Amino acid sequence: MLSIAESSVFWPGITPAISAQRAGCNHCNRIALSNPSAPPTPLMSPDYPFQCVCSDFFQYKGICNLVIVDRYSNWPIVARSSNGAAGLITCLRRTFVTFGIPDELPSDGGPEFTSTATKQFLRDWGVHHRLSSVTFPHSNCRAEVGVKTVKHMIADNIGPKGDLDTDAFQRAMLQYRNTPDRDTKLSPVMCVFGHPIRDFIPIPPGRYSPHNTWRETLDAREEALRNRHIKHGERLSEHTKRLPQLATGDCVRIQNQIGHYPLKCDKTGIIIEVRQFDQYAVKVDGSGRETLRNRKFLRKYVPVKGTKTTKTIQDDLCCKNVPAPSSFDTKQVPPPTPDTLMETPKISTREKHYPLGQATSDSKDSSTPEFTYSQDLPSERKLHIPATPKTGLSFSKSPRVENTHPERRRLKFIETPLEKQ
Repeated sequence: MLSIAESSVFWPGITPAISAQRAGCNHCNRIALSNPSAPPTPLMSPDYPFQCVCSDFFQYKGICNLVIVDRYSNWPIVARSSNGAAGLITCLRRTFVTFGIPDELPSDGGPEFTSTATKQFLRDWGVHHRLSSVTFPHSNCRAEVGVKTVKHMIADNIGPKGDLDTDAFQRAMLQYRNTPDRDTKLSPVMCVFGHPIRDFIPIPPGRYSPHNTWRETLDAREEALRNRHIKHGERLSEHTKRLPQLATGDCVRIQNQIGHYPLKCDKTGIIIEVRQFDQYAVKVDGSGRETLRNRKFLRKYVPVKGTKTTKTIQDDLCCKNVPAPSSFDTKQVPPPTPDTLMETPKISTREKHYPLGQATSDSKDSSTPEFTYSQDLPSERKLHIPATPKTGLSFSKSPRVENTHPERRRLKFIETPLEKQ
């Protein structure tokens, strides 16, 4: 946009003017390209097993299960969880008692993890709960990898009703925990217990003796993972860009990640809280719902505020093609004569309501009823038309009255008595 403008015209301040025009275009902001991924952020590095555990829920054949993975040793734990937050608390309590209380528990922020009971439980046990951003599984990648691995082991190894207490599944879990990593040559069991455990595959004698100290295990693990971490960090750093930080109160557009129009910025909101790891709490416009989003899916924009126009009665009358009240001439309506004024009969009458501006009769014959004026000013006009037999006799004519009257008088239609032949 700037290149084609600079090649054709020039004026002082051309660059900020074009940038401001582009920032205020709603259509351009909605269909704008996605933000590039941010460089990887180093997370907490555990020093011992089960210092930091990741957890996530998954469903297999309609049954909800919980996966807990240790970030230090990659030790997986699978348990069937039901009853929402109550089942989650039961599984976490059993894990904490068996392997110790962790310092940090990352999760994807599901309803079971964000419930009041779960928050109180983690607060009582002294566990820091870290939530990942909405539709951004990369921030909870270790738990997602654990879910994928467990799903591979569950296939054809569980019972007909989804039971995990089967020999096939438990053997698969035992074998996975006892399998060394391809780079570190250390299995989850070696990292936790310091020696391999007995499984269904025989190993040479003397291999069950543990390491001398945990420090040797940690040094060997860091030495083996050094090259892999460097390569992995270089791969994640490609085609990345550090986006500018947002502040509280900034207006942002939220990029869709799911739905019929993914990668489109349909929703808008306001930043209400800035958190760590490029997370922002956004209050969505319209619904007022608060959501946690990563900086990658937020785009700052300048809201366009239109001028409010105040409408008057004159504008409404002009839209309806009705002249203004000041343009009416009261002299156009002739005054009533004594011949046309008479009392309204109290019998054989029917009352009909007509809106303002309509002074017509529902009578199908060609006779013209007369008018009787009343000086009181009701909100609508009442027309009294007595029921008369169908005859060809003529009636006396009434004066011509306009459809609208500035004084908004009540019009009463009555019929003159039939002339005797």
